[in-house]
Amino acid sequence: AGAGVGSDVWTCDHHYVLQGEVFVNPGDTLRIEPGTVVLGAGGEGRIENLMDIPFAFGSINTVSYGTMPGALIVSRGAFLDAQGTATCPIQFSFLGDPLDGSVGLDVRGMWGGLALCGAAQTNTLNLDLSFANAPSFTGGVGSGEDLLEGVVDVTGQQRHVYGGNTDPHGASGILRHLSIRHGSTNLGWNMSGNGQETDLLQLGACGSGTVVEHIELLASADDGLHIFGGLVEVRRVMSAFHAEDAFESDQGWQGVGQHWFGLQDTALAHASNPPGRSFVYDAEGDDFEESNMDPSAEPYCTPAMSNLTMVTNGADYAACYHSLPGGDWTNSIVHGVSDAGIEIQHYLSCDGFNAIMPSQYGILTLRNWRVCGEDEVIPGRYNGNYGAQEELSGWLADSGNVVLEVLQDGDFALEGGVLVEGLDPRPSADQTVTPHYMDLDDRLEVTSYHGAFHPVLEPWFAGWTTLDGMGLFSGEVVLTEGCTYDFACNYDPLALVDDGSCERESCAGCTFQLACNYNPAALLDDGSCTTEGCSGCTWTGAENYDPEATLDDGTCLMGAVEDVCPADLNEDGEVTSVDLLMLLSVYGEPC
Repeated sequence: AGAGVGSDVWTCDHHYVLQGEVFVNPGDTLRIEPGTVVLGAGGEGRIENLMDIPFAFGSINTVSYGTMPGALIVSRGAFLDAQGTATCPIQFSFLGDPLDGSVGLDVRGMWGGLALCGAAQTNTLNLDLSFANAPSFTGGVGSGEDLLEGVVDVTGQQRHVYGGNTDPHGASGILRHLSIRHGSTNLGWNMSGNGQETDLLQLGACGSGTVVEHIELLASADDGLHIFGGLVEVRRVMSAFHAEDAFESDQGWQGVGQHWFGLQDTALAHASNPPGRSFVYDAEGDDFEESNMDPSAEPYCTPAMSNLTMVTNGADYAACYHSLPGGDWTNSIVHGVSDAGIEIQHYLSCDGFNAIMPSQYGILTLRNWRVCGEDEVIPGRYNGNYGAQEELSGWLADSGNVVLEVLQDGDFALEGGVLVEGLDPRPSADQTVTPHYMDLDDRLEVTSYHGAFHPVLEPWFAGWTTLDGMGLFSGEVVLTEGCTYDFACNYDPLALVDDGSCERESCAGCTFQLACNYNPAALLDDGSCTTEGCSGCTWTGAENYDPEATLDDGTCLMGAVEDVCPADLNEDGEVTSVDLLMLLSVYGEPC
């Protein structure tokens, strides 16, 4: 823990065991090769002590161990290069996992987890780590620092601190094709009321240079993925069967999230977390559980979010928006809720409802969602003190959010922590996204479908994740035939096999709008555009005006005699000072 791992390479011919907190120190790079297995040891001899801290910020739950649980923590200024592949993913689990998929989905908290610390923005206040002073904006807006959830650096080097806004576009690592399972436990201390556990994957103020894509997060004792501030972009993450939330974001995160798949079973919710409140997504503006926060603090949490698929089996809501969340959330799917797809809270003066209303903060938009669940389910539920359900429902309806079942098969089943019935989380092929709801942020991939998966292709989690090996995907992949040539008139974006039917005649014509034979229905230009037959003088005041002409050819005549030199006032064939004096002699006189 003290020295850190240094710059090192972990290879796939070894299993690496995390004994206690393992840090990648500032300036060091840890590279983990495809196919490598990393196992975290469990903690032993845990002792908890509760102590008050100054300024009425609550208490600290101090935890000590005879043997510290294993965890991998990448400090600010360090770099983790963990690039697995679809054929050789990198696995993180607990020491004792046989790695054959036989561990139940109800086995959690067996080790710490993986965490990356960056130096990008947060909207927290500056936290005096000695607790000698009250939190404040002493470093400027966005420059607040915070501590990883549930983590402490027992050496006192503060390598679990993130934020500061000194490197907003920096890179804390490259994570590709990682499977992280059965973790989340307290590694030290945290504020009273905050989660006492780590998460499977924490991203603390990671900059936009950090790459996170194709990640499996399975069976956490707290959250699957938790993003604290920063500008990190996260794509294609499957987060499933956790005690609390599949996803949580807060502290001013302004990155990108696309093609996320969250799957929650109400029976596996934490005992202190009512099953109906085990969200697939907990979207916050600030981490309301922390003491060093102000719900209205900037930068606001405004990520660009698109193509989420959130599935549950009876939770009240799939996503909860509170504590001034923001961002543009589009083209997503909710399946299996009992009341509403979305919960919008309004207990604070700067809460989820305030974030939505254009007349207030107006930083949150939810567009073009499809929600499915039990009878009488609605797109969004208002929960607050001011009775604004009707106003919220109208706003959501105007933004294209409707109740409509679109998944091919969204029902699943577990027995005793074992998956006994899989699902097909792909949307129906006939549910396409209209151009009006295409994503506005150029950091997002342009898609024509709702949710995290293509309607026809095999889901991106298939073949390499542990959960898929348990039988999660129950659908079939049909090799649809059609025209696959992008520039053909009959191009079929859902076709996987070209059937030779492509043709370019039925939609061909002149696409030049100023041509005589312009065809507004033509999609492909056939080279037939011409300006002959419709050109002439189009100025109605000209002597030779042609009412049949649609293209002006420059032949318009302004009078019977064309004045070729209007500045020659004395008509001597040249423009001289005499002409100028003639003009000045009458300058200013009324006509």
